[in-house]
Amino acid sequence: MEANRRQADVILTNAENESITQKIQLLEKEKELQEERAQRSILFLIGSGILVVLIIIIAILFIRQKKSRIEQEKTNLQQKLLRSQMNPHFVFNSLSSIQGFITEKDPKTASRYLSRFAKLIRNILDSSVEEFIPLAEEIASIENYLELQKVRYEGKFDYTIEVDENIDIETMTLPPMLAQPFIENSIEHGFKHKKSKGIIKIRFGLKNNLIRFEVKDDGIGREKAMEILKEQNKGHRSMATDITRECLQVLNKRLSRKINLVITDLKDDKGNPAGTKVTFDIPFKN
Repeated sequence: MEANRRQADVILTNAENESITQKIQLLEKEKELQEERAQRSILFLIGSGILVVLIIIIAILFIRQKKSRIEQEKTNLQQKLLRSQMNPHFVFNSLSSIQGFITEKDPKTASRYLSRFAKLIRNILDSSVEEFIPLAEEIASIENYLELQKVRYEGKFDYTIEVDENIDIETMTLPPMLAQPFIENSIEHGFKHKKSKGIIKIRFGLKNNLIRFEVKDDGIGREKAMEILKEQNKGHRSMATDITRECLQVLNKRLSRKINLVITDLKDDKGNPAGTKVTFDIPFKN
């Protein structure tokens, strides 16, 4: 009986040992699985981190490349616009007019217009590298330009400049020289073939938190002007106007509120051409 009991205890002990061994083996396997899962999780996190970093780097490079391309476009257009605004015919004729005052022994008038000419050239050069300038500077440039054109085309036109009383011209800013090509078109094409004296009305107003910049003339109209140009110069294109449109496209890529340009052909009561109105709606900066 004692021998049987001992044998039973040995069997029971062996069974318990085997069970414990199996549990230990299961625990070891579970531990190994957990370690494998942990390693996989770490590798996944590392891989995800590397992927995120790569995406960020690619995005930064893409944004920088796009910004660089826009800056290059802007620089090229600024140079083109500068060349168009520094119109050699305008410069030559302005200087010729000033020289005429000198030869006619009218030094005061010559000095006054030479001063305007120098200020205009300086404003053009300064504004060619700026995206926005104070409205006061833009008005001064327009006035100097128009006064010089009045010397060239004596008796052909008059002009008015009106500014809304709620506009602070010293603090509000806008892109420079936007309207100059259109003012030039009014004078060169709208009034050149008009029998009576023309008038250009320039107005700066406020509308829906925008500066509304209007250039209105009572010239012969775009249609008639184009007919005359085609007869005189079939290959003529308004390069300065085209460049201004391109400049607006580049500027609008950078602005949350876009600059809007509208050109309206004016008609009289009988439907005949009565001039042109150019309107810019410009988001201003204080």
